[in-house]
Amino acid sequence: MRVFVIGSFVIACSVKVPRLPQAGESLGGSAFRAEPGGKGFNLALAAHRLGVGVDGLFAVGADVFSPVVRSTFAQVGFPETMLVPHAGSTGAGVAFVDPAGENCLAVCLGANLALTAADVRAAADRVAAADLVAATFESPDAPIREAFALARAAGLPTLLNPSPMRRLDPAILADTTILVVNGIEATALGLGPAEALAETRRPTPAIAALLDGGLDHLVVTLGERGAVAFRPGLPPLRQPAFPVAAVDTVGAGDAFAAGLMAALLAKAPLGAALRRAAACGALATAQFGAFDAFPTAAALEAFLDGAGPDAASGDAGLSTGPTAR
Repeated sequence: MRVFVIGSFVIACSVKVPRLPQAGESLGGSAFRAEPGGKGFNLALAAHRLGVGVDGLFAVGADVFSPVVRSTFAQVGFPETMLVPHAGSTGAGVAFVDPAGENCLAVCLGANLALTAADVRAAADRVAAADLVAATFESPDAPIREAFALARAAGLPTLLNPSPMRRLDPAILADTTILVVNGIEATALGLGPAEALAETRRPTPAIAALLDGGLDHLVVTLGERGAVAFRPGLPPLRQPAFPVAAVDTVGAGDAFAAGLMAALLAKAPLGAALRRAAACGALATAQFGAFDAFPTAAALEAFLDGAGPDAASGDAGLSTGPTAR
């Protein structure tokens, strides 16, 4: 199994605070952590920890953080060919994390925004060698659009996590196989309130329109309410959340998406894939910071063995080949 990620890299700083701050307020923090991050990097790293081969493109800036990026990729076993030098600063972000593990954050994407369609075209053979192409919205539309078009031409499935949310480019959406959003993003897309999506027995008209437009899977993560998946012509499939004592939810959505695509690439039924994805998300909340929290395949299996039988069931896994969408 091999995934090609249109990626983003961010020096991720996290501060533990007694509660999330209000506008204009200064709070004392109880812990600080700076580590490699970014949604694209988290997605790639979480998939790699699960045994998925990873390739991709990540823009790196020309600043004091550039050596940190290069040493991080060497540390985790990613080839330096995944890095594309661009002018500007390397991405950086700050998150505040409260005692319940909830967070708010801000990210300055810097050089990540300089990644281009030309960068992707230069790696077209590497894109075609993957089994799935994935992206988040910490990368610009142009390289995502190019990579997804190349994937479709090669008969490869694609996964899009449009976070942080912005307008969905119709060309990107047309070449998206799996769309993964959280409850806030689903509401922003007009798919319905998170509370309603958690209980609905049929797709809303907006969800039905997306599925009619070519999506194979729309997956909505709903925090403690679990996740729900929508497929063309089938009822929604729900996966309850695993009860865990969350320490930090930063990276949980990236872990969920990585677990989902790893399971689907391994031909797991969608219900089993949702369960594995939910477990990955739960495990990623178990410690402060994200880099060390993403589970290995062995840790995931041990967690699932102790969690009891599957809580959801479904149809065959991800289709690949010339007709894959």
